[in-house]
Amino acid sequence: MIGFVSSASGNVMPLEFQTNGSLQRQSLPHAVSVAGAEMYVSLARLGLGLIQVPRYRVQDDLSRGQLVEVLPNHPPAPSPVYVLYPQSRQLSPRVRVFIDWIAAEFAARLPTAP
Repeated sequence: MIGFVSSASGNVMPLEFQTNGSLQRQSLPHAVSVAGAEMYVSLARLGLGLIQVPRYRVQDDLSRGQLVEVLPNHPPAPSPVYVLYPQSRQLSPRVRVFIDWIAAEFAARLPTAP
C-alpha cells in the first residue's frame, strides 16, 4: 500500500471496501506515504503499491493497462461531489455554465450501471 496522509488528521488513511453492503476499513503496511494526489498516483504507476482513488481520476490509466483494478467486487463507498457558491438572489450565468459543465464531466466518467 502507498499511504495517503490525511490533511485533516495527519494520519495515513485506511483503504475502504464494501462487503455484503457493509463498509470495511483496512490499514495495510506501507513503505512510503504521501500527502499529494499527483504523487500518490505517480507512485502507483511505478508499481510501488496499492492506492485507492476515484475511478474518474485513473480511468485513462486503467484503459491503457498502466494501472489494474484490484478487488472490483468490493468497491469503496461512493464519494459525493459538491459545488459550493455564495448564496445570492440570482445565480450568475457563469456559475450556472460551470455547474452544468462539471456535472456533465463527472457523469461522462461514471461507470455504467450493471
